[in-house]
Amino acid sequence: MLTPHSARRSLLFTPANRPTLFVKALGSGADMVCVDLEDAVAPDQKEAARAEAFAFLQQADNSMPERIVRINSLQSEAGQQDLQALLDARLQQGTLLVPKTDDAAHLQQLASRLQQAGSRLKLAALIESTIGVENAYSIVQAMPDLDFVMFGGADLAAELGTRVAPEPLAYARSRLVYAARSAQIDILDMPCLHFRNLDLVRQEAEHARLLGFTGKAVIHPANVELINHAFTPTREQLEEAQRYIETYNRSTTGVAVIDGKIVEKPVVIAMQKILARALAAGLKP
Repeated sequence: MLTPHSARRSLLFTPANRPTLFVKALGSGADMVCVDLEDAVAPDQKEAARAEAFAFLQQADNSMPERIVRINSLQSEAGQQDLQALLDARLQQGTLLVPKTDDAAHLQQLASRLQQAGSRLKLAALIESTIGVENAYSIVQAMPDLDFVMFGGADLAAELGTRVAPEPLAYARSRLVYAARSAQIDILDMPCLHFRNLDLVRQEAEHARLLGFTGKAVIHPANVELINHAFTPTREQLEEAQRYIETYNRSTTGVAVIDGKIVEKPVVIAMQKILARALAAGLKP
């Protein structure tokens, strides 16, 4: 059963080279705030942005929202500079979102080096390539402490030579959801790139939720409320989950009949997950 320590419905990206936006991002209502050192920062600004990003993690105090930094690909010079700075900083809280995660060894080596340096940072995998999608199961199984997985659809679409749309990326989305769910790890969808089109943001969020994603990233604070709403169980769903769990627990036969339907353990497990998500989102029983 998933037991999230926060709702993890929304992750808001904010550029690492604009530290004046950090406070606004933290107050946006997002469950997670990710300071971005990769795509959002030009090469000549990465060194200064790196210091701001790591200071952001140093200020983590276990309060919400969760603090995350997306580093540069470790296959790049900027990524290696990120890594050396991380080893020197020995940060104790927060999460690193690792882009271009193609295999488990990629993450295992990073985890080992951070541990040897005395850092207690958590790791999350951004999977955004064809080989990464195919290796998703081995990645999550080899990294039992992986914090969460995120789908990177823009890079994948570019590799496939297609567009960012539901149909061409359907296989990748489903494979990542299946892999993450098999390991009981949170799985976040990519941001809606047309962030000013609120109807499309809402549609994408609903589609992701129905596929099994536990949350979705956003690139603008105006999208946070829509995403949170999409991934928050309704009051009716919360009450239904409680009723199913309580009725099943009173049964002495391993099954229950509710509203004329047979309810067995798999249904109850699903209801327990709804209940956990609802409570993490602040809904009261």
